[in-house]
Amino acid sequence: ALDAVRSLTGGDAEARLYLLDGDGTGVAAAASDADPAALPMLSLARFSGASRERLAGRCATTLDGEALGAPTAGRATAACVAPLFVRDELRGLLVALARSPAGRATQDALTTLAAQVALAVESAALTEDLVRRQAEAQLSALVKHSSDVVCVVAADRTIVYASPSVERLVGQDAETLVGRSLVELVHREDAPRVARFVDAAAEAGRSARPSVAEFRTVDADGAARHVEVMATNLLADEAVQGLVLNVRDVSERKAFEAQLSHQAFHDTLTGLPNRALFRNRVEHALERRRRDGVNVDDFKTVNDSLGHLAGDELLREVGRRLAGCVRTVDTAARLGGDEFAVLIDGAADELHSVEVAGRAMAALSAPLELEGHEVVVQASVGIAFGDDEARGAEAAEDLLRNADVAMYMAKDQGKGRYQVFQPEMHAAALARLELKADLERAVRAREFVLHYQPIVDLATGELSGVEALVRWEHPRRGLVSPAEFIPLAEDTGVIVPLGRQILEDACRHAAELQRARGSAGPPLTMSVNLSARQLARPQLVEEVRAALEAAGIAPASLVLELTESVMMEDVDLAILRLHELRSLGVRVALDDFGTGYSSLGYLRQLPIDVLKIDRSFVRDADSSGEVRALTETIITLAGVLELRPVAEGIEDAAQLARLRELRCDLGQGFYFSRPLPADEILAFVRAGATGARPAAPTPLR
Repeated sequence: ALDAVRSLTGGDAEARLYLLDGDGTGVAAAASDADPAALPMLSLARFSGASRERLAGRCATTLDGEALGAPTAGRATAACVAPLFVRDELRGLLVALARSPAGRATQDALTTLAAQVALAVESAALTEDLVRRQAEAQLSALVKHSSDVVCVVAADRTIVYASPSVERLVGQDAETLVGRSLVELVHREDAPRVARFVDAAAEAGRSARPSVAEFRTVDADGAARHVEVMATNLLADEAVQGLVLNVRDVSERKAFEAQLSHQAFHDTLTGLPNRALFRNRVEHALERRRRDGVNVDDFKTVNDSLGHLAGDELLREVGRRLAGCVRTVDTAARLGGDEFAVLIDGAADELHSVEVAGRAMAALSAPLELEGHEVVVQASVGIAFGDDEARGAEAAEDLLRNADVAMYMAKDQGKGRYQVFQPEMHAAALARLELKADLERAVRAREFVLHYQPIVDLATGELSGVEALVRWEHPRRGLVSPAEFIPLAEDTGVIVPLGRQILEDACRHAAELQRARGSAGPPLTMSVNLSARQLARPQLVEEVRAALEAAGIAPASLVLELTESVMMEDVDLAILRLHELRSLGVRVALDDFGTGYSSLGYLRQLPIDVLKIDRSFVRDADSSGEVRALTETIITLAGVLELRPVAEGIEDAAQLARLRELRCDLGQGFYFSRPLPADEILAFVRAGATGARPAAPTPLR
């Protein structure tokens, strides 16, 4: 446009473009003779009335260059000014500065050019307005449909504006919130904190960084939602004049965080507090000094026999029953595996802890059904009391450890009982840990050997078979009694590989004994004891088959012995597994009969061949007529059920004579022989030994 002006005036003129505001004041927007920013403002008030009239009539006018209030290039003395009308309003001036006034033709041409410039300016203004309106509409749509809420509040916490999305948050229309206090929409517990937050944001200047807070809002129905709010102080901004609050609903995030926190401190299977949370609570409650440890006895047997799903359900039920035994101020937790714990908070005395332990054991002993099987579980409980001066994490760990030690002491004493921790138990616990490590190593090193106790035909005195009894030849401690390591092997699961070794070695020795005896009599039998864990494993049947085939002995030569308690842990499973074993041709003996709790009904169902009478009946028959009668009844019962009775623990001639009178088939005990190592029992058989009593028996208890 400026170049066009100079062309119209012969090229020796200078051109300027001024933009006017509503009061007739204008600024230079462009200039060919100077920097527009350096030019002073122009005022229509300095123009003559005639000039203003011509401009108002959309005609160009001429005037002295000094009327522009601006310096000229030195050679320009006259100005030709043409108006720019935008939307029928005088919004600018197109000026040509020359040495002489412009003629009529130049004025008309400049007017025409000004009209074209005005059209261009108007078009640009329209475009700018359209873009602005589109931007405003887009912003309005974004604000309206945004999940976040934009809210403007005054310094006194009054709501000035709220975006439409606020309705999803508080269940109220945005327009109805204007004029109300922000605090009215906040949960009453958070209201004081929100008031302080808004006041602090109002006191902070505009240059201060936006402040952030989290609190809860409440909708019309009273439901609370968690929100995160960022406050920006625009009180000094004329367009806003308030605090801008960007509000975001973080309820899902808070719920997820709560879920993660719960999972971090609770057992996922039972929902009870886990070890981490329990230990934290112990730290905070040591002043009240009570803690019980609970272990579910034979949980692995259930897990192995009925599957992991049944094991999980058992743990869930244990958690429910345990939680029902304590007060709301106490804590029941699952520490891991089959180990649970109870923190008894503020008990009156130590007797209260013992009562809780009793309630827990009684609740857990009630039968429950798993996978169609009725299962009875017992619990071993260890009780520990905190020291008056103990504090902190280390003391909490000590208390947990003491309860664990007491719990394992309870298990060692026969399970299904409680034990209060005593300081001297530490030494026993350390010995147990050492023995456990040695036990696992000993299985790998095959340090276990078998001794064999003869089983004699009481009528003829002939050797009928032997029972394999495991011994541990410890490299430092010497021969370790089974009573010391068998319970630990069962608890730790080492009994499974150990039992497999015993079975394989016993079958191999049975073959050697049968070859040594030759045709002097019927094949000798080999009796091998089985544990509950072995019986629960489906692989047991194949392991027995493999041991028989490897040794090359007849299946009928092998007698597998199980106690009443082992069979009664899961009668249905025991019957199933024993039928599978008998299908191989092996025989089954019920060991220690009379000391358990099997009924005659169960005895008829069990697929057994041999009934072994517990040594207590043999020992006490002389001193008690009742015991003698029971012994006779057991032997008679064995005959009725077509089972071979075997008396255990025969120690003198009088006991032997009495059993012969009662027509007991077989017997074993120190009267005949102590358990002998493999080489001695082999020599015993090769010598054609009968059931005669050895000259100098050496009992091994």
